[in-house]
Amino acid sequence: MHPEAEPTNDLIQWNAFREGSESAFGNLYTSHYRLLRNYGRRFGADDATVEDAIHDLFIELWNYRRTLARPDSVRSYILRSFRNRLVAQLTERQRHVAPEQVENRFGLLPAEPSVEERLIEAGLNQEQHRQVRTALLGLSPRQQEILYLRYFSDLDYDQICAVMGITYNTARTQLHQALVALRKRLQPHWPVLVWVLLAW
Repeated sequence: MHPEAEPTNDLIQWNAFREGSESAFGNLYTSHYRLLRNYGRRFGADDATVEDAIHDLFIELWNYRRTLARPDSVRSYILRSFRNRLVAQLTERQRHVAPEQVENRFGLLPAEPSVEERLIEAGLNQEQHRQVRTALLGLSPRQQEILYLRYFSDLDYDQICAVMGITYNTARTQLHQALVALRKRLQPHWPVLVWVLLAW
């Protein structure tokens, strides 16, 4: 899915939800729930904290629906709002931790077993799986998050910038550096990794 082809259904549901449609609100919740849950778990948050953040976000959206504008991308707006809420909750619960430290806990692999299952499904043997895992975990948290948003959440650069609060050039540079690092570390397995990322 490309940004210019964002599902018109999201925009239709968003507009109906803003006008008070409970069914549209439910559809938005249902269609984004799994994405938000998986994204939140990558920050090292436990399931209860992630669930709280999702529920709090949607309660707030409902309460302020009449004042919400139509975003360029419903998906990136919801992801950004969720990310802000989750980072704030995690920071509040661990008072000695700065928001930047919470953001730096982002991990591409550990939170969701299905990522590793994908690597196994791609036909990697144990040694190749270990190499791919080590290479992915060797990236910075920001690079892992950008890879996740680009290839697993299917966002374009503008949407990634909106979610993470970074500039377009930073997003492009970080993604490029991540891919160069992966290519260098995984030279013989690079095509398999690309297939895994694009087949998500």
